[in-house]
Amino acid sequence: MSSPSLPVPHWDIFCRVVDNFGDIGVSWRMAHQLAHEHAIHIRLWVDDIALARRFSGSGHPLVTLMHWTEDSRFSQPAEVVIETFSCGLPDSYQQAMSADTLWLNIDYLSAEAWVQGFHGRPSPQANGRIRYFFYPGFNPQTGGLLREQFLPALALQAAQSPAAAWQQLALPAMPQAINVSLFCYAHAPVKALLTSLADSPQAVRLIVPESVAPLVAQTLGEKTLEAGQSLQHQQCTIVVIPFLSQSDYDLLLSLCDLNFVRGEDSWIRAIWAAKPMVWLPYQQSENTHLEKLAAFVQHYLASANDEVNAALQPLMQAWATGEWSAEHWHTFITHRDSISQHARHYADQLSEQPDLTTNLVIFIEKLRANRV
Repeated sequence: MSSPSLPVPHWDIFCRVVDNFGDIGVSWRMAHQLAHEHAIHIRLWVDDIALARRFSGSGHPLVTLMHWTEDSRFSQPAEVVIETFSCGLPDSYQQAMSADTLWLNIDYLSAEAWVQGFHGRPSPQANGRIRYFFYPGFNPQTGGLLREQFLPALALQAAQSPAAAWQQLALPAMPQAINVSLFCYAHAPVKALLTSLADSPQAVRLIVPESVAPLVAQTLGEKTLEAGQSLQHQQCTIVVIPFLSQSDYDLLLSLCDLNFVRGEDSWIRAIWAAKPMVWLPYQQSENTHLEKLAAFVQHYLASANDEVNAALQPLMQAWATGEWSAEHWHTFITHRDSISQHARHYADQLSEQPDLTTNLVIFIEKLRANRV
């Protein structure tokens, strides 16, 4: 008995969860946008199905979550298969692929110059298949960034109805305070940040997700800090929030005055929030992560004025190298308006380029056309 034909177009996306949030965050956003904006049927294969369900929320009718392991068997691969971040395709899936299957790897985001030279390149595999490398990036010679059509409306909601937007996140509006979100890796200089915020000349509300709360609690000598709890640390009110849906996290970033973000997914979202941001790259040996930071800072500040350049470069560097001090917080407060204007300008400038999923669909269409 033959298997029923798959809906067309139909793509498979594979995701291996490595750091809890980044891989699945990017994969789910991409799957959802391809389905919602391009009407593509997606099977999202994830090795941590429980976490995938947590991220997917109410889901999407064109996206099906699937669980995969190295022992999984696949009888009907899709016409397009995407592996994210070189997660690797199961051998059984590769064996079942037809000669017409298009195979892509969407790699990590970087602002480094070499990315545009490798974007879109074919890589012949030992099994005779061709694997194409698709690199996200910050210029038209790359694959672009994930950017959904709903983002302008969300930014407008945060700007026009901030009190209602804060209420949606179950938080009171605090317009008299500087609202800061903190999402970071364990090597971030959290202790130095908390010290600088405690002595801030202006009241601060630090909003911490439950995944980062243990790090903050350890720093402050607290046994636990759980979602819903708050703690006064001199001039800083620390608030722990529960896991947010992706759209609510986008809203939070749009509401805050400064966002500390990490990795890839939150980094991209902070850019589109068009608010001041400090990015912490994933720590790598031989300080490779600092090279990635330097490349992004160079791109991010390419059109900035001297004031913003002088303020933000040491700010970003200090956070990534563990050298944060009260001086850096005071620098942000002093130049906050100019830094905010630059964040808006940068997001507007970058949004003139096509988004990643649009570029991806066009890339696939060109591959198909060249095969005919």
